[in-house]
Amino acid sequence: MTEKQFLEKINEMLPDLNRLILEKANKVFSSGAIEPLDYEDDFLLPKIFMSAMGSEIKWKYGHYLKGNVQVRNNLNKFL
Repeated sequence: MTEKQFLEKINEMLPDLNRLILEKANKVFSSGAIEPLDYEDDFLLPKIFMSAMGSEIKWKYGHYLKGNVQVRNNLNKFL
């Protein structure tokens, strides 16, 4: 795979990830899981949420890892 192919594939995945993130954001906001009035109108709460979404995204693509866990672990060192 070339760098161009890699970046194009990542770009193709972004709309689905965006939908997933917004879906989950709506869910947690309306579920009472957070108290939005405890936060200012800044990026703290969205950043906390996005940090939690990392686990959700990891779960979404985790089944593709068979035989590639070492590759993912190595990539994590560079992120």
